[in-house]
Order: sequence, then structure tokens, then C-alpha cells
Amino acid sequence: MKKILILAFYCISPLLSFSQTDSSRTKTEEIDFDSFGDADDKKIKTFCTQKVNYLSPTKLISIGYEGQLDYHLTSTSVNNNTNTSNTTDTHVNSFGGFRMGLNTPLISKSNLIINLGLTFWNTQVTMENPERSAFFQRINSMNSTGLNLTVFKPLNDKQFLIFQANSDVNGNYGNLDGQIQKAITYSGTAIYGWKKGDNFMWGLGLTRTYRAGQLLHIPVILYNKTFNPKWGIESTFPAKLNVRRNFSPTSYLMMGYEIEGNTFYLGQINSTDVFLRRGELKPRITFETKLIGFVWLSAQAGLRYNWRFDSYSTQNPVANEKAVFSNTLGSPLYFNMSLNFVSP
Repeated sequence: MKKILILAFYCISPLLSFSQTDSSRTKTEEIDFDSFGDADDKKIKTFCTQKVNYLSPTKLISIGYEGQLDYHLTSTSVNNNTNTSNTTDTHVNSFGGFRMGLNTPLISKSNLIINLGLTFWNTQVTMENPERSAFFQRINSMNSTGLNLTVFKPLNDKQFLIFQANSDVNGNYGNLDGQIQKAITYSGTAIYGWKKGDNFMWGLGLTRTYRAGQLLHIPVILYNKTFNPKWGIESTFPAKLNVRRNFSPTSYLMMGYEIEGNTFYLGQINSTDVFLRRGELKPRITFETKLIGFVWLSAQAGLRYNWRFDSYSTQNPVANEKAVFSNTLGSPLYFNMSLNFVSP
């Protein structure tokens, strides 16, 4: 009898086990998965970058020289008190100097990039018979030292903001005479933009600028587009526009133009403050290539077209103003060579 009971137990036990397993499965099927929420609600937010494919690299350190070929300069000085004028001319034998720049990131995150920049541009001028005019003697050395701050703030993976602020000290540093505040200019730009993909970004904004030689408040258009691995456009219009031809990831040619300039304080001439409003339009060709590592060579050549080179008694335009020195310049060829340490 005992043996029969044991045998019956072994026969029934698989059924008991099946019954327990089936019960467990039923409980699992009754779990409410909605209680766990939607995983998409917890996804990480992404942000667009400040570059497009094949864009020219950012220069972290730049050391170079720019020079212009010789040209003729005619200057007319005006005495507004006596209503008389005097015209002199000279031949400019050389016009150029060293240019240095430093650009370093203060904050570099996916949702915020802040860069601080320092620049120094020097222009040394040699000319025939500079003693003919006090103006000629004051432009023998012109310098510009600048501090700039650039903020790139992506709002999401499609939209972004760019802010830039500049402060520059411009003039003949030997004639500041403790009046450095008169040599300072302030510029700024604000842009709202859209990142359409890895090959295209554009934006609209406003700028306060001295690039054309005097204070202007104008709209600005950012347009960076890569059409294919060989061709692209890099532009912050109207300040500059370049068509880019890539030969390889480390070598390219750019064809376009840039407007450069600022207002330079030259000191006092005949007890009158003199501010030179210097603006230049430069159609040019630029070739850049990697030498080794992150060190690149840049070679540039083009035409320097005189946009503005007159002097006034005020830094910024005022109503009914008249030039203290009205100047006519030739448009020579120019060149620029620099070594640059670029960002990865």
C-alpha cells in the first residue's frame, strides 16, 4: 500500500508543477506595463554644432604679415575757419605690417560655446616727402589692438543664437597723449540661425560695425553651405563672402572678398582732434593647407580697393560734417602670409 501511494505521488507531481507554472504565467500576463511610462519622454536633448562639413578650420593662433604694393596718395587739407584748402601728394613705397591673433575657448559644451579672442594689427607706412603734410607724418604707424567675445548658443538641434562683441584701440599709439579713450571703438553682432543639416546653416541678424571705416548699423546674413565634398560657400554678408574649393580635407582654395577697416585716432593736428576713417574692400584668393599636425599655412593675394580714407574731427559721423583731410588713394595689389594653429 505504501509503494502504491509513493508511485501515485510521482505521477501526480508533474501535473502539480505544470499547474504552478501556468498560474505564474497568468500573473505575468496581467501586469500593467503602462505604469512604466513612455521611454521617449526621458530621451536626452540634442543640440546643433557651430560648423558644417568641410568648413575652413578655426584659427586658434595666427601670426602673419600683410603688405600692399606701392601707390600714389593725394591729400587735401581744409581749414574750415578760413575756408581755404591745400593739396599735397606723395608716393607710398610700402604699406603693411604684422598681424597676430589668439582665439581660445572659455566654455565648450554641447549647449554653449564661448570664445575669447585677442588681435593685434600693425601698419607701417613709408612714403616720399612725408614732411609735406602733418597728415602724412601721423599715418606713418597705425595700430589696432582688439578684444572680442563670441557666444554660440544652440537652442536645440535645429536653431541657434550667435552673439559677438568687440572692443578695439585704433590709432597712432605714439600720439595718443593720454587720450586712449578717444581711440576705442565698440562693435557687436547678434544672429538668429537655423541648422538645416550637416552641410547647411544660415541666420539673420544685426550688426554695429566699423568695417567700412565709420560707424554703421546694418543687417547681416550668415550663410555656410557645402554643396558636395569639393564646393561650398562661407559668408557673413555683407562683411565677407567666399566660394570654397576643397582639394582634400587638408587643402582648399577660397575666392571672394572681405571689407576691413576701423576709425583710427591720430592725435591732434593744429589743435584739432583727427580721426582717420579707414575702410578697404578686398577682392582676393586664399589658399590654405596643412603643414604638419594642426599647423596650417595661409597665402592670400588680391586687390585693395579704397573704400574710405578721409579724416574728420569726430570719431563718428555727425550732421553737416566736413573732412579735415580729404584723401585720394590708388588701388594696389596686396598679399598676406600667415602660419596658423587650428582647432582639431
